[in-house]
Formats: sequence, C-alpha cells, structure tokens
Amino acid sequence: MAALRYAGLDDTDSEDELPPGWEERTTKDGWVYYANHTEEKTQWEHPKTGKRKRVAGDLPYGWEQETDENGQVFFVDHINKRTTYVDPRLAFTVDDNPTKPTTQQRYDGSTTAMEILQGRDFTGKVVVVTGANSGIGFETAKSFALHGAHVILACRNMARAREAVSRILEEWQQGAATTVYCAAAPELEGLGGMYFNNCCRCMPSPEAQSEETARALWALSERLIQERLGSQSG
Repeated sequence: MAALRYAGLDDTDSEDELPPGWEERTTKDGWVYYANHTEEKTQWEHPKTGKRKRVAGDLPYGWEQETDENGQVFFVDHINKRTTYVDPRLAFTVDDNPTKPTTQQRYDGSTTAMEILQGRDFTGKVVVVTGANSGIGFETAKSFALHGAHVILACRNMARAREAVSRILEEWQQGAATTVYCAAAPELEGLGGMYFNNCCRCMPSPEAQSEETARALWALSERLIQERLGSQSG
C-alpha cells in the first residue's frame, strides 16, 4: 500500500496490502481508487477486500493539494519543502459502506464508558456529574475528565469527593500514552500537523484551527518572552 510504503512499512501481511503492480491514489474530493499498472485500468474497490474507502478529515497543517499537467493530484508539504503523489491522509482512511445500516446496536452491556468516548475531545466542555464519588457517577466523571472535559463532581460527602478526584488524577499518567504513540508509531513516520487524543486522530476544535487566534497567541508569546528577557537583563 502506498501509504505504508511512504511510512516505511511496505513489508506487511495486512489484508489492505495491495498485490504487485497496484497503486493506491486519491481523487480531488478525497475518494480512494486503485490503479492496476499491469492491466492499465483503475477501480474504486480494493483488489483484495472489495471495500471502498475515502480519506478522513482535512490535510495536515502546512500541506496543500495541487494538480499536475496530466491531471493527477499531488501534495505539497510546505513545512518540509517536498512534494509527493501520496496523500498523507491515506494512513487514516475510513471504509465507505454503501449497504443499508442494520438494527444491531453499536454498543452492548460489555461496552465501557472509555470505549464510547474513544477518539472524542471534550476540551472546553463543562460536565456536572451527580453522585460522582462512586459507581456509574464516578466512571462517568473519570471518562469525561480523561477526554479533556472540565468535570464538576457533585457529591454529598466532601471527603469522598476529594478521594474520587485523587483517583481520577492518578489516571492522568495515561495521557503520556498519546505522546509516546505519536513519537514512536511507525505508521505515523513522516506525517505531521495532526491532532491526537487517546492515541486516536481527532479533528481540532474550530478555535484551534483559527488563524486569527494563532496569530494572537504568537504575538502574546513573543511579548511574554521579551518581557521575561528584559527583566533578566535589568
């Protein structure tokens, strides 16, 4: 698969691995198609799995999509000053299932709260949980807190509330897992400008993508550094 070769993972027994002579490409609007160079034809379905796919989300920060003189889409990485015909989002494709949805539940009695919130980011959200020092209330408060929410524990007993807060804070060490995953995962090698939460790629909030906010934050950082350096020299 082109995305795996781009990340240095061409030796794989994954079912998504393409047969020899095949190449994975994307259209301008993000649909994945497959080129058979041996028979000189293209198709939408994966030659092994028969699935159709599309890329998820926008291009990473600093990337731009262009079209060459032959009409083929290529990608420009302005940060690292390079071009490639491999869509950097191919490592994060999602299946396009045209079949009708079934009535089967997505979750069941064995599903945990952390599994339901997997990949979600609640930064900036305020969650009030009653009875949060034990049972369902505690698991709810913990799950939202570990996904970035500002959680208010509404409890009758302050001592038990403080104990619940301590137990939740002990689990914050899990947050380092995302940093380690992004730094060490071979499938992410060569990719950048993406936001991850709980080891899953997430879409940043609209505020995080605001160019105006980014410029204001940069200006504030410069001013604080200048003030700090000025106070030290004085």
